[in-house]
Amino acid sequence: LYSTALTSVVMRFFMVQFGCRWSVILGGLVSALGLSMGMVVTEMYQVYLTFGVLTGIGFGLACTPSIMAVEQHFYKQRMQALSVVLSGVGAGIVVFPILIRTLLEHLAWRGTLWILSGIALNLCVCGALMSPVAHGKQVHLMPLLSCVPLRNITFHGMCIANLFWSFGSTVIYMYLPSYAMDQDSSFETSVFLVSCVGMASFTSRVIFSFMGHNSTLDDMTAILCSIGLGVVITGICPLLFDDYAGQIGYSLLFGFYSGYWTTFLSQASRELLGPECIAKGNGYLSFMIALGSIMAGPAAGLLIQEETEFKYAFYLAGSALLWSSVIMMLFKYQSCGLESFVSEPEKNDLKIPLVDRSQNDCLMKGEPILV
Repeated sequence: LYSTALTSVVMRFFMVQFGCRWSVILGGLVSALGLSMGMVVTEMYQVYLTFGVLTGIGFGLACTPSIMAVEQHFYKQRMQALSVVLSGVGAGIVVFPILIRTLLEHLAWRGTLWILSGIALNLCVCGALMSPVAHGKQVHLMPLLSCVPLRNITFHGMCIANLFWSFGSTVIYMYLPSYAMDQDSSFETSVFLVSCVGMASFTSRVIFSFMGHNSTLDDMTAILCSIGLGVVITGICPLLFDDYAGQIGYSLLFGFYSGYWTTFLSQASRELLGPECIAKGNGYLSFMIALGSIMAGPAAGLLIQEETEFKYAFYLAGSALLWSSVIMMLFKYQSCGLESFVSEPEKNDLKIPLVDRSQNDCLMKGEPILV
């Protein structure tokens, strides 16, 4: 997971040179190679290199081009298309824990890696189906070393907020089953809570895809609201974990509202940066996700070791989500002055983008935006 997010920025140059199709195909080959090589390793460092790094690089090659393929083929219904595509993440959270556990029981870990490598090869089939867009509809991406996205101060806030959101969400995903088992739940029922998060996330992405299109809020405000609800739910989490019904309720509610963030992250990045910088912006956001995920596990583990109770880890997760909301709110408040630059006809629209066409031209020319 960390290698996937960390390499999504660096591997973007391959997508610029060869397109989305060949990037996804190569990603499928590399990830399948990493999983299959994990069958023959004998040392722990070899597991890190094959199952961790090599497989992560392959998924990093396939991740961003998959989103960009949707960005290039859809215009009017882009939000709905992205929601349907990213709902597969929620479906994967539901299916793969059950599938992997079943494979481990019947085929042991070597056979499981062999089956997973075959599943990863299906990325090559998916990449082959990504037909190139017409020349007139192509989105011209920024060069790899371009710093244009970093000139947008609001995008800085979104990156920092993404770091805190990733930190809090990783703690919840990592310690949710352990917290449930600490409350005398069985192993099977505790693991099922993660599937509940996935089911709720899958449902929310489909629902929000149709609600968000008709919303009077811009994408960043809608994301801010969803994080705030996640903070409230996580804050009362210890009160809900006294019985299994409360544990399922928390998992469903958190999965439902957290699904909005990942679904409309690309849409909010487009709203801030414009279509030319969307791939680079998503790469920076993925990098911040990786940093937050790397820091979350050790920090929560040390806290649990000191306090000997899992509820403090969830308080830490809730505070991280709260900071994510506060940071995004502050940067969005600072960007409210941009509304004065929007033309008069655009002011009558229900949705007001944070960066209009003239400001995007300034970004492309390297000129600063007045705030």
